[in-house]
Amino acid sequence: MSRYLRPPNTSLFVRNVADDTRSEDLRREFGRYGPIVDVYVPIDFYTRRPRGFAYVQFEDCLYWSVSN
Repeated sequence: MSRYLRPPNTSLFVRNVADDTRSEDLRREFGRYGPIVDVYVPIDFYTRRPRGFAYVQFEDCLYWSVSN
């Protein structure tokens, strides 16, 4: 199977996220680009503070190609 036939990745890696940014803030900002399934902001195990990056998972990449 060709590597081009697999489904496209629907997850977006976001860097330089401020410590006070909540997942709801990212959902609001990136929601204008398509339906969002999940927003994940990793937290440091020891400090319990955000690690400075996040993942935004969109519902489907086909939405982007059809609407834009």
